Amino acid sequence: MNLIIFGPQGSGKGTQADLLAEKYNLAHIETGQIFREIGRENSELGKKIKELNDHKEMIPDEITVDVIKNSLEKVSSQKGVILDSAPRTIGQIEPIEKMLQELNRPIDKAIYITLPYDESVARITKRYACTVCYRHFILGKHISGDEDPCPTCGGPVMQRGDDTPDGVAKRLKTFYEVTVPVIEKYREKGMLIEVDGNQSVEKVFEDIIEEF
Repeated sequence: MNLIIFGPQGSGKGTQADLLAEKYNLAHIETGQIFREIGRENSELGKKIKELNDHKEMIPDEITVDVIKNSLEKVSSQKGVILDSAPRTIGQIEPIEKMLQELNRPIDKAIYITLPYDESVARITKRYACTVCYRHFILGKHISGDEDPCPTCGGPVMQRGDDTPDGVAKRLKTFYEVTVPVIEKYREKGMLIEVDGNQSVEKVFEDIIEEF
């Protein structure tokens, strides 16, 4: 089984992708995390990705496709995959689908986890990350204040620039203007599973599974 999953920031798509990966023996290809890791590398691509991220600019389609292909080629043929937020633009649909076909990984379903705009902002602005081990935490759940140390390694935590109210607004604008048209393409193909993300993690997962 090969899936793609979409959702606005804060919708819980990463959590659902992990649950689906565990249930169906899939490799979770999280493009955002991959790019953040590359951006920390002292390489030509790493410097380019960091520059784009620092300026809150989208990664060019050709770089995205190459990075995804590199990640997919490392996955055992015995496992399916779940692509998290890719294809992200209309221009990525054809090259990514072609690449998946060549790797004998045709897409079976596309999942869209919806969430009201205000709820996205409320959820994301509570997210913090450790500057040492890079683990993520929720303010009020895992840490009581932004001056608390990382519960895992004791390092300092901070809010990513794109998790501030202004940063979230820009990311949501990109999602609705750039990625929603991609989602609609999969609706037209009859491949889309749409579920309400404004529920418990367990209920969202249950709703997804019922559609398979």
